[in-house]
Amino acid sequence: MANVPLAVLLALLAGILNGSFATPTKFVKTWKWENIWSVWGVMGMVVFPWLAVWLTIPNAWSVFQAAGLRVLLLMVLFGVGFGLAQIFFGLGIAAIGIALNFAIAIGLATALGSLVPLLVLQRQKIFTPQGHMIFLGVALAIAGIVGCAVAGGMKEKQLAAAGARPKESAAVKISFKLGLFLCILAGIGSPFTNFGLAFGKPLIDAAVAQGVGPGSQANVIWAPLNTAALVPYLIYCAYLWKKNGSAHLFRAPGTGLNWVFGAGMGLFWFGSTVIYGGVSARLSEMGPILGWPLFMSSIIITSNVWGFVTGEWKAAGKKALTTMLGGILFLILGFVALAISGTLPG
Repeated sequence: MANVPLAVLLALLAGILNGSFATPTKFVKTWKWENIWSVWGVMGMVVFPWLAVWLTIPNAWSVFQAAGLRVLLLMVLFGVGFGLAQIFFGLGIAAIGIALNFAIAIGLATALGSLVPLLVLQRQKIFTPQGHMIFLGVALAIAGIVGCAVAGGMKEKQLAAAGARPKESAAVKISFKLGLFLCILAGIGSPFTNFGLAFGKPLIDAAVAQGVGPGSQANVIWAPLNTAALVPYLIYCAYLWKKNGSAHLFRAPGTGLNWVFGAGMGLFWFGSTVIYGGVSARLSEMGPILGWPLFMSSIIITSNVWGFVTGEWKAAGKKALTTMLGGILFLILGFVALAISGTLPG
């Protein structure tokens, strides 16, 4: 049976952690993009996921065997797609900032992450009050995405004219249009992690058979999926190490704190993923459909708070800021509509 109140509280906590995980990149010194994000990737995609399996899944090897090779290969496929999305996501942050990048990528991820499981796994609910509310929420989210994109264009022109581009934009030579395109690609690929949860039921069932509780069941999904995600991600980082001659920076004097930042980013990011797994489990069969937008709504609110606090919009102009806030409002309304749909008959 679904436990909606607890799921909502856990989704808020997971979103706060996820919406905050990238903030340390603003304080990294000496290292380049590929240094800090590779440390995040190794810790968040491999070290912490398999540590979670070891700590929470008894007889883990038996669980993977029981699920079958087909399901594991599907997790690998989703993982590779998610890994590519994370490359685009990290570059999007570097190009156009935390607030706008999260708004566009997470907005798209919310829409796709909710609709695909609905259409494939719960299509009988499409023409119910619950299904109608879900589609309304998606439409509002898309409107918010458009508003945020327009605001980003206004901000870019204003900052370029004033010579006040933010630090993260100046650090990477990517145009606003390319950065926006990367954000869209990140939004398309980011729901692959939710697809893993939605279509990895044999793995979940095998974990439940071993007595694993709802707070830890999804760990059998995250470990193989995120390990596969690291492969394209680390290949790209290695390419940048060679291109930019940045591999030596890992050993540069005075960069010890950067390692702490990278590990902390991985812990926050994967911690939010574990908590989201618990959210989905507590929403029963509608978990990947309704838990996902709850998680995403908390992320986007948190990330935009950080964007404003760290001065991303300080010199953007009143019109751009107002448009951005309008876009965020539509996104939040979409997320609220999707969350309300969980209380409607389906």
